[in-house]
Formats: sequence, C-alpha cells, structure tokens
Amino acid sequence: MSQTYSIACKDCKKALWIAQGSYSNKKKGFIYSTKKHTEALFDFLITHENHNLIFGVNVDDPILDYEELEIE
Repeated sequence: MSQTYSIACKDCKKALWIAQGSYSNKKKGFIYSTKKHTEALFDFLITHENHNLIFGVNVDDPILDYEELEIE
C-alpha cells in the first residue's frame, strides 16, 4: 500500500506534500523532484527556517489538520 508524505511546520500549521512510498519491502519510495516540486520545497524550507518542522505520513496527526500548500 502506497503512502504519501509531507513536511510540515508545527508553528504555522502548514504542510507540503513531498514524497510517496510503500510500507512493503518490495517497493521503494521517492521524493517528488520536478522543478516545481523542488522550488516549492526550497520555498517552504526558507519560509519556515528555524521553525519546528516534522516529516510524516499524511494520514497521521497532526499533519491531517494542517493547511496543505499547493504546488503551483
């Protein structure tokens, strides 16, 4: 079963969907690496520098309650 992952800021309650993977040993995950995704990740990291960041499965608390930022 595939899971999606986000990096999130606990201070601002915002999250960015950045990866997808599997709990299965047979499949590996990947970080989204298009130009738009890497720019969005860089912008997120700069905007939330020195904030309390977490990385986790999108269905886990507290990420579920955070604003999901859109990749433009």
